This record gives sequence, structure tokens and C-alpha cells, in this order.
Amino acid sequence: MNNTRRNLLRLVGATLALSLAGASAFADPSQQLVDAAKAEGQMVWYTGLIVPQVVRPLAEGFQKKYGIEVKYATTGDSDTVLKLTSQARVGKMEADLFDTPGTAIAPLAAANLIEPYQPLALADYDPMFKPASKLYSGIYTLFLTTTYNTDLVPADQAPKTYEDLLDPKWKGKMVWTDTRGVSGPPGFIGNILQTMGEEKGMDYLRKLSQQQIARDPGSQRVAIDKVISGQYEIGVMTYNHHAEISKAKGAPIGWVKMEPLVANLGAIAIVKNAPHPNAAKLFLEYLFSEDGAQIIREANYPPGHPNVQAKIPAISPKTGNFKFTLLSPEVASQETEPLKTWLKIYDELFK
Repeated sequence: MNNTRRNLLRLVGATLALSLAGASAFADPSQQLVDAAKAEGQMVWYTGLIVPQVVRPLAEGFQKKYGIEVKYATTGDSDTVLKLTSQARVGKMEADLFDTPGTAIAPLAAANLIEPYQPLALADYDPMFKPASKLYSGIYTLFLTTTYNTDLVPADQAPKTYEDLLDPKWKGKMVWTDTRGVSGPPGFIGNILQTMGEEKGMDYLRKLSQQQIARDPGSQRVAIDKVISGQYEIGVMTYNHHAEISKAKGAPIGWVKMEPLVANLGAIAIVKNAPHPNAAKLFLEYLFSEDGAQIIREANYPPGHPNVQAKIPAISPKTGNFKFTLLSPEVASQETEPLKTWLKIYDELFK
């Protein structure tokens, strides 16, 4: 074989390898999986996501593409854990998938009620969306930071750093939700300790506890609405996408890049001994495909898909240019460390 022919074959082989490598990242699910899923005909999803905003569009898109019915039930994390453990006890699982802001992963993993699976569609996603354990997949990351009422606080006077929250002028004028998870004060505490270190962080938290931050029993959305109404000037541990959505509707709300922001990963997992496991796997392939990511985007969540940008660029670290601390599902359960430690600090200092 002459050198010209040999080099040509090498070039063709290299081109084919690169083509296959690129195609594998977002390859369609196998026909075998599609056929098995269609044979099952349906799947059941326990979800805490907003139904009209994101659940229904995903279910309808999946059914339109594959003809497989998606049944869904709205449940909180504690209900999800209770239902799945009860179903496992009697040997009759009803759900195939569940999503969670993180707190359900540890107890259900400990009970061996999660079927490890990593969708092929996640191939080019950031590693934070696809843990080595394969116990869950990350749907999106939501980012918590400080918001302020723009009618009451000029932008140049809004707190920009964590130290700024210690200014005496904010005493009694701040609010956060009383959520006992990483999306609430315990997550704030965890972020401070990881960022500042134990000694400096605890000193900071003791000073912050003197600022009399109001504890609201509602959600982050409720807390930010109270900032918008002027009941409080500053919202702590509030979602930046909530602020952007409300601002677009004319509300007097702004948010600051108080770095690092806290990142809360929305996770989804397959139930062990699910009645429709193939339909569940195919749904995950759809969810993490570009089609699914576009639906996540339109729901105003920052999608994890590398080719799909957030509808509001400012809310994503990729397009909004901010640093964050990821508090993953592995630390999100109240039964595990370090959240137990952060909760203890919260109860001792802020209650």
C-alpha cells in the first residue's frame, strides 16, 4: 500500500471516529428501548414541579413523540418517601419516577428504592448533572441569592457581599423562608462555612444572627413576594429566576450576584422495581434531549443541556457570569451530614 493510499485511509478513519464520537453524545435512544417502552404503554411520575409550567408540557411532548401516556401525581418529598417505602413494604410499586430538590435521594437510596440509571442523553452535560452513583440525574440548577425592593433600596445601596448583610441598617428589614433544607437557611449556613471556613464562618453567622432576619413559614416565592410588597426591604436565599420573572412583569425587585450563590439541583430518579421501567428510562432520554431542554427553558428554569441557553440569560452562571456553591442531593437530606450540622447551627443561632 503506497503512502498516499495509507494516509487517505487514516484520514477517512479519523473523520469517521470523530463523527461517531460527536453523534454518540446526543444519540437517539435505541430502538430496543423504544419498543420496550411502547409495549409498557405508560409511566407514573411523582413530582413536586409546577404542573402547568413544566410537568404537563413535558408529558405532552413525550406522549406526542412516542405515544406513551405519562400519569403524574403532585407530591412533596416527605410524601414521596412515605409512599414509596409503603409500596415497597407491600410489594407493589406504583410509581416509576420521582423528582426531588434533593432531600428524598438519601433516604430512598438507603432503603434501596432507587434504580441506578444514567441516560445516554446526559453524555455532554456537566458532571454535576450525572453523579458517578447514577442514582439520580440533575434536571436543572436553581440559584439562590439576595434580592431587594428597588423602590425602597437604590441599586447602588443594595448589599453586594455577605459582609454587607451585617450593616446595622438592614437589622429587622430582611426575610428568608424557614425551609429546613439546602434551599433555606441551612443551605446559606453551609455555603458560608464552605466559603469562609469553620472559624471565620461561625464568627460571621453569629454576627448575622443579631440582624433579626424574619423567618417566613412560606416558600421562597412567598418570601420574595413580601419583599416586592415592601413588607421587607431585603430577601435572603431567594431564587434569582423568581426575581427576573417578577421584574419582567413590572415588580420592584432586583437581585445581586452575592457570590458564591447557592445552587440547588433538581434531581430525578427511577424507582426500584418500577412497573414501567423502560418507559421511565425513555422518558429520561427525552427529558435530557434538546427537545426536553427546550421545555425546561420555556418554563424559565436554566437548562443543563450544553446547547440550550436559559431563556433569561442572567439567571445562568454560563451566560450570567457568576460563581456558585453546589449543595448536591448527597448532602440535602436531614438524615445525613452535613445538613444535620447546618440545621443545628440554624436552630441555635437564628431561632
